[in-house]
Amino acid sequence: MTEAQRERDMLLLNAALDGELDAGGMIEIEAKLAADPALKAEYGRLVALRDAIKARVPRQSAPDALRARVISMTQTPAQARPTTPRRARLWDAPYRSLAASLMVGILLGAGAVERFTSPAQDNGVERAIVAGFVRGRLSGQPVDVVTSDRHTVKPWLAGKIAGATTVVDLKADGFPLVGGRVDVVGETPVATLVYQRREHQIALSEMPASVAGGSIEPRVQTRDGFSLLQWTEGGRLFAAVSDLPPAELDTFGADFRRAAATEREEPPKP
Repeated sequence: MTEAQRERDMLLLNAALDGELDAGGMIEIEAKLAADPALKAEYGRLVALRDAIKARVPRQSAPDALRARVISMTQTPAQARPTTPRRARLWDAPYRSLAASLMVGILLGAGAVERFTSPAQDNGVERAIVAGFVRGRLSGQPVDVVTSDRHTVKPWLAGKIAGATTVVDLKADGFPLVGGRVDVVGETPVATLVYQRREHQIALSEMPASVAGGSIEPRVQTRDGFSLLQWTEGGRLFAAVSDLPPAELDTFGADFRRAAATEREEPPKP
């Protein structure tokens, strides 16, 4: 391997760690890691280093006084001394490009971007869910128990997870079950089901709703280049992640909720 190629691979690794790659980029890096054990070991070292830094170094946010000072620096004299109280209109200033650059630099330096992009209580859950999906893809073993039979997956998970797991058959909807595994969110072991959609996979984790800190209506967002769907129901949090387009993951969620509701309505077998 040439030095230039090695340097490019390291740039890709760092981009993957920072969540800057889209689904296509993650697939490319997965292929490289599978073919290069040394590169895979380096990636594992960088992941461990990143996680250690996040766990031990406190995250700081930009002080309100500093933010107000930057805004005032970008205002014209007329804007700085309004005759009547009104909300500051930063983007009316002739130097709005400079203002944007200054604000982004300050927020990045203070580590506050993540605080503005998603609720703080959900950040740890979302990171863990996406990380579990990526680990499963990189390892080539996304499930611990390989079966399409929900009656096999459910008791297997019951022996390892506190509380019942919702397992439904979605093969008729185009989402066949692949199997299940146990992930960890924070310090909580959670059940994760893996469904297939063409060449894509969907990892659906279920855990107590208290892990996320509250009730969540079904919502799809993009996190680190992946589609992420979350909702709560019956005191349980469901979080699905995939490299599918958001609309298809939303369809999966609707099909899962419909099938789960139907199963709950069915009388128990004698």
